[in-house]
Amino acid sequence: MIPSFSAETRLADGVVNIVCGAGPEAGEHLVGHPSVAMTSFTGSTAVGRRVAEIATGTVKRLHLELGGKAPFVVFDDADLEAAVHGAVAGALINSGQDCTAATRAYVQRPLYDTFVAGVADLMGAVRLGDPFDPATDLGPLVSHAQRDRVAAFVERARGYARVVTGGETPGGDLAKGAYYRPTLVTGAAQDSEIVQSEVFGPVLAVLPFDGDDEGIALANDTLYGLAASAWSRDVYRAGRATREIRAGCVWVNDHIPIVSEMPHGGYRASGFGKDMSAYSFEEYTQVKHVMYDNTAVAAKDWHRTVFGDR
Repeated sequence: MIPSFSAETRLADGVVNIVCGAGPEAGEHLVGHPSVAMTSFTGSTAVGRRVAEIATGTVKRLHLELGGKAPFVVFDDADLEAAVHGAVAGALINSGQDCTAATRAYVQRPLYDTFVAGVADLMGAVRLGDPFDPATDLGPLVSHAQRDRVAAFVERARGYARVVTGGETPGGDLAKGAYYRPTLVTGAAQDSEIVQSEVFGPVLAVLPFDGDDEGIALANDTLYGLAASAWSRDVYRAGRATREIRAGCVWVNDHIPIVSEMPHGGYRASGFGKDMSAYSFEEYTQVKHVMYDNTAVAAKDWHRTVFGDR
């Protein structure tokens, strides 16, 4: 147990405590302990399921912010340049290690080829390097193990899809770090691993669609429901997308900006509960109903349900 930070933060002793240890030992003990009233977990859906399973034993409250596979739906009246820039920025935020990152782009067929070409060109111009260098666009992943995990996703995808750009680790000095080039994948089936599973790296899969019904249906065809975006100049078309796409956050003509004044949280396998905004306080609030009677009357009106006409 690390001592509390009262000297630095002026919090009372015991308000903040940090327990270090691996999930199967320290984490599971905390989640299952009867003295812990609530567990808030941010991480993968697989671990979130385990947290929920353990918490069930003590019927404690949970807040789960889990995985995502955010769709990026581009209708045929969208501003193409804005959509291309938005897709690349949305896919590469935090080197793709973001549960709200754009990972599945669905582009209406009239714009599909031009969109793919534009994204490939822009991804190809992204500069990898030292995150402290202002000239760097994209830094490394969190670890070599995560880089290798991302690379394995892409290598498996080569067997059923086309890697348009990227799909490799850089050479030279960058080879020493956990870098992976921005990667664009096309030609994958909707039910393929690269489309359905959370890669958590700088990888974007792009698929075409025809009618609006199909585009929205494809966006919803996943276990997740954390974030999504719709791109259109038509306010009614965009409005329909925001209503029908099942995600906790749906942006229109942008992807990724999150403001603390608004709630953040998912549907389905992306978990439940909200971070940020006033809504987040509700997750950590236990409502109690207290009622006083100050009439000093022994026999109350409702007692007739027991005593009849007496």
